[in-house]
Amino acid sequence: MTPDDHDDPGPGPGPGADGPGADGPGADGPGSTRVRRWRLVLAVVWTAAGASLAAVVTAAVLAAQLGGLAETQGLDPIGLMFPLAGAFLISRRPRLLVPWLMWATGVVWSAYSLLFALTGWMYFHAPGPLLPYVAWPAIWLWLLPVPTFTGIMPLLFPDGRLPSRRWRPVLYGNLVLMAGHSLLLGLSPDPSFELGVPVGNPFGVAALGRVPEVVESWIGPPMILLCLLGVVSLGFRYRAATPEVRRQITWYFHAMVIFVVYWIASAGNQDTFIIAVRVFLAAGIPIAIIAAVLRHQLYGIRLILNRTLVYGTLAVGAGLTYSALIWASNSLADGYGAAAGLASAMVTGAAFHPVRLRLQRSVDRLFNVERDPYRAADLLSRTVQRAGDPAGALAEAISVVRTSLVARGVGVEVPGEPALSFVDGELGARSRSVELTWHGEPVGRLRIAGARPGREPLDVMAKHLAELAHAVRLSTDLRDSHERISATRDEERRRLGRELHDGLGPTLTSVTMTLDEARRRLERDPESVEELLVRVREEMTGTLMSVRELVDGLRPPVLDELGLAGALRAFGQAPGPRVEVTVPAAADGSEGLPDGSDAALDGSEGLLDGLPAAVETAAYRIAQEALTNVRRHAQATSVLVTLRREAGELRVSVADDGTGLPDEPSPGVGLTSMRERAAEIGGTCAIGPRAGGGTEVTAVLPLTPPA
Repeated sequence: MTPDDHDDPGPGPGPGADGPGADGPGADGPGSTRVRRWRLVLAVVWTAAGASLAAVVTAAVLAAQLGGLAETQGLDPIGLMFPLAGAFLISRRPRLLVPWLMWATGVVWSAYSLLFALTGWMYFHAPGPLLPYVAWPAIWLWLLPVPTFTGIMPLLFPDGRLPSRRWRPVLYGNLVLMAGHSLLLGLSPDPSFELGVPVGNPFGVAALGRVPEVVESWIGPPMILLCLLGVVSLGFRYRAATPEVRRQITWYFHAMVIFVVYWIASAGNQDTFIIAVRVFLAAGIPIAIIAAVLRHQLYGIRLILNRTLVYGTLAVGAGLTYSALIWASNSLADGYGAAAGLASAMVTGAAFHPVRLRLQRSVDRLFNVERDPYRAADLLSRTVQRAGDPAGALAEAISVVRTSLVARGVGVEVPGEPALSFVDGELGARSRSVELTWHGEPVGRLRIAGARPGREPLDVMAKHLAELAHAVRLSTDLRDSHERISATRDEERRRLGRELHDGLGPTLTSVTMTLDEARRRLERDPESVEELLVRVREEMTGTLMSVRELVDGLRPPVLDELGLAGALRAFGQAPGPRVEVTVPAAADGSEGLPDGSDAALDGSEGLLDGLPAAVETAAYRIAQEALTNVRRHAQATSVLVTLRREAGELRVSVADDGTGLPDEPSPGVGLTSMRERAAEIGGTCAIGPRAGGGTEVTAVLPLTPPA
């Protein structure tokens, strides 16, 4: 088992998967333009996130100068956590909607907190003409973030889509509440009930009077109802989700339940402490999302977070340790600065590796990572035992391997027909490939992205995955074999049905008609009855042979005795319309209905020698079924059967002078079986009116089997 690296072409630039990639220095064109635009967007996102932190801190400082905190003032956790968490997730998964909602909620809430605190501060410390315009957004701006994180985000978490279309009214209800009530507050003539200070509204509409205040006093119940419905939708999503998705949304679901229950219990209470607790519980929402990201690989950024925590903490710790040692050595060993600095560096370097190992183990426990290959193998075995089938076991095992290796993505490819692929995470453009072997036989390939494990853990994992890949291949082959056997059985049943209909049915029809003719002759010409009875006996004997051959899977024996043309002439001797069988030469295109002459052997009959058995059987059965239909339905007096062998194909034509096809023919079993017999060997069969009256059946059968 030899690992090798595969360098596949990477995705084009743009915020597609893990973020945009560059086209290289000096690259020009649409790709580089997208990269520049995306970098500009990221710069705006992170700048706004940083500005939000500054706004929250400024609002807290202003609130402290006012001597108290209001509902949206102080170091608000929503303004502190949502912008940074959203910006980080946007950097990694820009196409997802939830990170953008998180970021926008935090940014708008921070702006609202700053404007609200600034309004109070300006009213007491710096009143002026700008105060009403600063206060105006603080009247209604809170209506954008609050319904978003209480009602809309539960509907869309975690993939940005509604659980189903039936939740659209809830989404529309949140949007109507946001737009309608914010407009109403923005036009309120006296916003003091919202701001807490008597500040005029430059855009107020006097005609509204106290309507905005009354609506504001009753806005809580519909907001709570919409939030409750959002949590209920999250519960429905949880119930229908896979185990992995359930683990991802559990934290968020519980945080929302706690927040909504407290909100309902404290509805209408404007006590400062009650409001502060409500804001504190709202902080659990971004914390729950961050926890889902950290512990359950939400949005696939576990590897980056693991390494960031380890090496970021290590860098900060090493810097602080080195600085402390330098300060201590300078204080205690004044005059030995160079030696003290060297000693500090040596101590810091000596402690680096053991501290890194301990820190890595702590972070691994946080992320449920098991780096010991044998413990990971034991975990892998226990996980596989709980799976229901080999495919499920392999999928679970890949998830365990990815977690143990702290990889961005892990996949197993199982060759065969069809080829199978199991992937957990994202493999990306570059992945390490390892061949999986089972008892020396290649059974698949292991692909790893974002991690380079050592040979020992890789060998241990690959051994277990090879056994599972082999089991998956066996189970898939077994299932395919069962499907093929079932299809073969069904096809054989259809074939037997056609054989009984096309073989036994026409023969019994001929016997019945012969017996009817014998009954009619019994009174007027008793001596001729014996001939008919002899024919009946011969036909019944042939029928018994055909049934025996049908059971044995053989073709009609009359073909081996008389050939195709002779077999059809023998079948055509039954009572009914006169039947003539001709075998024209390839260049002879003359055809016509018999004019009363007896059926005669055609001199070109040798052209039918050497026909493939399948073609000969199909031609006989098609012509036999066509003649039976003529006897039953056509009321014809004569039938012409033409067997023409051309380059690479045999043309079979059965033309009668009967009543022809009805205006709206309905294909029965006989007509369908003729088409199916032709299609089985790659041919065609057409049924239509004959020029001059009657019906003509034409089958074109290739002499070589289809590719």
